[in-house]
Amino acid sequence: MSSSLQHPRRLAAAAARWRLAPPAQARSRETVDRFAQAAEELLRERPFEEIGVQDIARHAGRPVGSFYARFASKDALLPFLYQRYHDGLEALLAARLARVAWSRLGFERTVESVVDLILGMYTERRWLIRALALFARTRPEALPQGIVEQRRRVYEPLEAVLRRHAARIAGDDASAAIRFGVFLVSTVARERLLFADAPLARITPISRTDLRRELVRTLRSYLTAEAPR
Repeated sequence: MSSSLQHPRRLAAAAARWRLAPPAQARSRETVDRFAQAAEELLRERPFEEIGVQDIARHAGRPVGSFYARFASKDALLPFLYQRYHDGLEALLAARLARVAWSRLGFERTVESVVDLILGMYTERRWLIRALALFARTRPEALPQGIVEQRRRVYEPLEAVLRRHAARIAGDDASAAIRFGVFLVSTVARERLLFADAPLARITPISRTDLRRELVRTLRSYLTAEAPR
């Protein structure tokens, strides 16, 4: 995961959106980074709403006063977490893609592997991604600049492995179909895995195994325009 210390301009921009004083000095940026790292580690165990400022400060090895000297509230940490996550997402996804011998896979196994990769990303860092998703939905004006283009670059390699099988994809624009197919799988996975307590997810119960199976069927059928199997 890339450190915020490598992105002082983005850090300052995020601070400006939340009317915070940007950490100009390297030591101050390091402290901000420690708080962000501590929050990320705590989010591996429980949701953001169950984590307090004292928890973050204790985990970071810093006094609570040091946190409030840099952030007006716990929520003010979210823009920094958002930027940190997306700064490292491209490299993280590339590493996951490199583990699969895509050139040896046929279309069916490629679809399965793409679904597995998407499910794994949401499952592994569920609470962090959930907090960031809620932040993006409720405070879109506070999102880092250029984030849409950054996300597009992230998913390009994932879409590229499906384009290897363009001959199997129905329609005149295979790239557009793949882009929507990946969006479709990602959206369902996000809603089911991150927001399982939401009303729509609660009235649509499905196990992790069945979710995988149905997403594979959905993506394969959508891309090929063939009846589900």
